[in-house]
Amino acid sequence: MKKFTLFLLLAAICIPFLQSCNKPIDQPDQVALATIHSAPFSAAGFYGLLDNGNKIYPGSMRVQYEPKAEPVRALIYFKEIAEPVQGFDFNADIYNISELITNNIKTVTTAAADTLKDGIEIINAYIGGGYINIEFKAFVDPYNANQQFFVELQDMLVDGTPEYGSYYPLTLGFKCYPEFTDGIGYEVSSIACFYIGDDYSLDNLGCEGYELRYRGLMKAEGDDSYDVKHVKPE
Repeated sequence: MKKFTLFLLLAAICIPFLQSCNKPIDQPDQVALATIHSAPFSAAGFYGLLDNGNKIYPGSMRVQYEPKAEPVRALIYFKEIAEPVQGFDFNADIYNISELITNNIKTVTTAAADTLKDGIEIINAYIGGGYINIEFKAFVDPYNANQQFFVELQDMLVDGTPEYGSYYPLTLGFKCYPEFTDGIGYEVSSIACFYIGDDYSLDNLGCEGYELRYRGLMKAEGDDSYDVKHVKPE
């Protein structure tokens, strides 16, 4: 399981704990990056699937959570319950669930569709759980309550299918709306997970990994060059 240091965009991951001077803090002792699947057989309506294939059963919940119809990536904060549940590797007392940006890889075929051109920086990336998982940092406006941001992993096919060798090129794009009117914003970091599927499986592409391209945070105005990070299965 990979570990990331992160501060979620526009909202911190936080688990409130009340304590007195005489009582210890009651808090989770494990955090897992997992894919959450809806499951009617579970009292909570879902289970968590770790990237190594282990399954987390929500034996008890300390937070309200409504699972999505489609799988979503999330950080699950929990303590393990001693009593096992058949078919699961962990029976968990769940304290918090923080959903992560979870998208498909987007095909871009026209220059007009290439609109996510704000700076972004890849901190770390790895392949796991059927996703390309990217820890990144970007600038947002913390004082604009109406601001929206968009993060996409794009297959740029504006000029047709690109030529590639051992690594297939994909572009990480980011955009804030509305744009900043004063300064460059506040730097924050987060995780985005992009579903690989059959179309972008390395076996079908005949590649050993992906070449992740991105426009760095501190590019000079008019500089449209890309920084690059290579990622392949470990």
